[in-house]
This record gives sequence, structure tokens and C-alpha cells, in this order.
Amino acid sequence: MERPSTKEMLKACSPFILVFIFVIFSSSLVAPVNNLLRKATTNLVIYTGKNPNTLAINWLNSPGTLLLISILIGGTIQGVSFKKMMQILGQCIKSVWKTTITVCAIVGLAWTCLSIVCTVNWSSWNIFLTGSATSANVLFVNLQLSAATDLGVSKYWVVASNMTGATAGMLSPQNIAVATGAINREG
Repeated sequence: MERPSTKEMLKACSPFILVFIFVIFSSSLVAPVNNLLRKATTNLVIYTGKNPNTLAINWLNSPGTLLLISILIGGTIQGVSFKKMMQILGQCIKSVWKTTITVCAIVGLAWTCLSIVCTVNWSSWNIFLTGSATSANVLFVNLQLSAATDLGVSKYWVVASNMTGATAGMLSPQNIAVATGAINREG
């Protein structure tokens, strides 16, 4: 078997190279670009009661948008037509739609917790639900900080406790849904 040329390897890796470049340049490491991209933000009010809560959606520098743009440019570099890329995307969406709904419902449940009275223990439960320490940190770090301030305890210890449910998250409903969807099984 013949070894691929450097050009062929760069062509094959182009979506990954582009994702890396886009993420670095859209991050706070390159403040002018980051600030420009953050202007395309939509704020959704998700709770209007006491201490209202909004959800900011940064369209242009979100990882999903950067990944989609990288795939489209990388696919073009690889010689795939836009029509074919959309067909493949449609097939992927069709194959994982149930998993997507499950994950969205679980993350929605976790976000709902932010809009009601929550305890520190509830956040650990939500780490289990989301199945991701990263998701849990994004969703609950402000809650943990607020709870620590209200309780008059060390914010460092309380925020650090947010990680305790991460190990249980490996067997979370979200991870099970993604795994079963990946092998085309219901679960």
C-alpha cells in the first residue's frame, strides 16, 4: 500500500485543521475577533420571575457553528459537492433524531433547574443527568457560586463540589442515549 502524499493528508485532515484554527481565532486569545463574533448574540429569556434568567446564544463563535463551517469548507477542499454534504447531513440527522431529542430534553431539564430553587445536591444529580462534567460546569457554576455566597461558605469548595457527580455521569441517561443511537439501537 502506497503512503499518501503530504497534500493528500492535509486534504483529508482539512476539516480538523480548520476547526482548530477557527476555535483558536474565535476564542478570547484573539480578543478583536472574539468581540466581533460575540456581536451576533441572541438573548432568550428563560425565566421571568424573581431573579430572571436569560440564555445567551453566541451564533458565530459557538463550537457547533465553527464545526459546521469547518466541515463545509473542508468538504469543499476534499471535492465533495454542497448537495452531497447536505445529503450526508440529512442522513446523519435522520439516524440520530431520537438521540438528539433525548439529549435536548435532558439538558432542558438541567436548565430548568437553574430557573427554580435548587440545592447543591440537585446540581450533582444534574451532572449525572447531563453525563458531562463540562456540561455541568457550564450549566451550574453560577448556581454553585450563588449558593456559596448565600450560605456564607467557601465558594471554592462549593464550586469544586460541582465535579463530584462527574464520575457517575459516565453512566448517565444522556451518554446511554448517545451510545445506543451510535449503534442504531433504542435505549
